[in-house]
Order: sequence, then structure tokens, then C-alpha cells
Amino acid sequence: MRACARWCWGCGGLPLRSGILLILIPPFILALQLMVVGPLLPAAPGEGVVDPQEFAFSVISIEPERNPRPRGSPSLRPGLQVDAERKEGEQAYEDENEMHSRQTGPRKLDLQAWASDEPSFTAELNRIITFITRPQLSCPIVLSPGETKALQPPADPPRWLLCAEDWLLPAADTPCVAYSFSMDGGDADFLKTVSGLGCEVHSFDPSNSKASGGHLGNSLVSNHDDRGVVHRHKMWLEWRAPKRRKQKTRGNRGSVSQTLADIMAALGHHTVHFLYADLLSAEWRVFQNWIESETLQSVHHIVSTVHLQWAGFEVGGTNEEVLRYWFSVLQGLQASGLQLVHSSAGERGSVLKQTVEHVHSSYTLSWANTRR
Repeated sequence: MRACARWCWGCGGLPLRSGILLILIPPFILALQLMVVGPLLPAAPGEGVVDPQEFAFSVISIEPERNPRPRGSPSLRPGLQVDAERKEGEQAYEDENEMHSRQTGPRKLDLQAWASDEPSFTAELNRIITFITRPQLSCPIVLSPGETKALQPPADPPRWLLCAEDWLLPAADTPCVAYSFSMDGGDADFLKTVSGLGCEVHSFDPSNSKASGGHLGNSLVSNHDDRGVVHRHKMWLEWRAPKRRKQKTRGNRGSVSQTLADIMAALGHHTVHFLYADLLSAEWRVFQNWIESETLQSVHHIVSTVHLQWAGFEVGGTNEEVLRYWFSVLQGLQASGLQLVHSSAGERGSVLKQTVEHVHSSYTLSWANTRR
């Protein structure tokens, strides 16, 4: 029996030393596992839980910077300024990225190169003044302000001119369509001229209390006066694409803003033959909208006043950047088919708040579309 105890363990035929090793190995393996995988085990209550896949990494959470640009500072795109915050209840518009994704269509405004090797106020202004004071197209027969009969070019420089050779024939099957956007009554002669041609005339003025407001398709008012029939609308031009079509009033009841393309669609017009616009420094962004949306393909003649005394609505940057943006817009108009027919200087004043000799603060430009 003593021999059995010495040679076997539990009389199972194994040496005693081997049996002792079998007893010691499992605790040793367990201790080794605890040393290796201990950090992966759940922590004690109150110490948090560590994800087994993240214990070897340091995770840093960075809070995005809010409002990185001061309000009113120039945007990353030259010539464009960040929209100011709008009061609650006003119509919501797309931000700049959303606007360009939906509004630009197949083309975008091309930013022109600097006029010189480095940004220069003088060089940028000189090429703008050269561009807007040198007509590119000569019309043999024109209509001048207040005139209802086509004449040869007048001896005294008028404020604007309309090429009239297309309208000398007897009344066409489709009458001409004319739009006027003005808030100061400066379009009186234009309304008289296009009414004399027998055009369907629409006048847009958000400050006119006698004009119709609301939806264009069913809220038209026709006024009969010495200028003929003029459909007056309490509305203004917009250059941004609204997120929702339900219009909200701003100030005057029924006063809304829409893009030119939306206005034409609401009135059922595929073409505007004559368009007058004095947009009080909103013209640069409106022009950009017309270029990018390709609305200009549907407009034959344009009379518009450009204002140079300040950058304009939602246009920002240094003076040199603003001038470069203006010139890019003018080049975009030309690339869309517009040729300058006539230029008339306004009152002397400043350009971007700087007094410049022989330069005026506004110019009334007459264009004809050569691609119609």
C-alpha cells in the first residue's frame, strides 16, 4: 500500500509528482490570464466602462468653432458677403451652398483675373469705366425716352435707348412684353414708350400702395392712364432661391419678392422683350442670378442703372475685390449675349466712398441681346 502511494496518485497509475503538477498548473494559468486580460474587464462601479476595442487609444473630442467669421465680414468667395441673421418670421432662404446647388444651373459666374499683377483700385476701376462707357453695338433705329415712334439716333445723348428695328413691322401675332422695376418713378418715360409699342406692360414697385399684392397669377390690377394699360404689382426682384414657396410679408401687406424667372413663370411669359430696372444697388446680385440661372436667354433688351457709390447688397470684401467682382458680373452679362448699346452717366459722386476725378457714382446702361 505504501508502494502504491509512492508510485501512484489515487491508484490511477500516474506518478505522484505528476499529480502534484496537475494540481498546480490550473491556478498558474488562471493567474496568468488575469495579468494579461485584466485591463479588458469591466471596471468597478463608478469608474466607467472601457470599450475593449478602445483601451489602447486616446480619443480627443473637439468642439467645432461657432461663428468663425465676424458678422458682416467678407466671405470666402470674393464679392459675396455672409447673410446677416434674419428675424424670426421672415422668409427663410437657402444658405450660399444650397443656393448655388439649386440656382446656378449649368453655368456659374466666372471670377475674372486681376486687372494688374497685384490688386489695384485704380486698375480695377479703370477697366470697369472703360467697359461701361464704350458701346459695343450700334442700332440704326432706336427708341428714346418718352418717344413712341422709332427715330434715328438723337443728337442729344438721352438717358437710355432701345433698339427698335424689330418693332417697325405691323403688329406681330405675339405682342411684346415689357417689365419695369422701379421705386422712384424714374420709369415713367419707359412705360410710355413700351406702351406706345402695344406691349403688355408690367410695373413692379413694392412701395406702391395702389398696386396689387399677393400671387402674380391671379392678383393683377390694370391702370388706364396716359401711358396706356399698365399692370402694377406690389413686388420686387429677389436673387436668392426661397426654401419654401409660401411667401411671408415684410412690412407692407402683400409685398413679396421673387426671382425674375419665377415672375415670368407666374405670369406665363416665356420672353420679356423690354426690361427696365433701377434696383438701388441690388443690381449686382440680381445680375449674377440672371447669369447663373440663364434667365437672360429670355430677355431681349435691358435698361438698368448700376450704382458705384457702395458695394451693394450682400457684396463684401476689400475695394479691389468688390471692383473685381463687379467687372466679373459685367463680363458675365456679355458672355450671356448682352451687348452695350448706350451709356449715360449719372450725377458725380464717389466710388466705394472714394472721390475719383471724371468718374460718376452711377451709370444707366442700355443692352441688346444678340443671341435671341
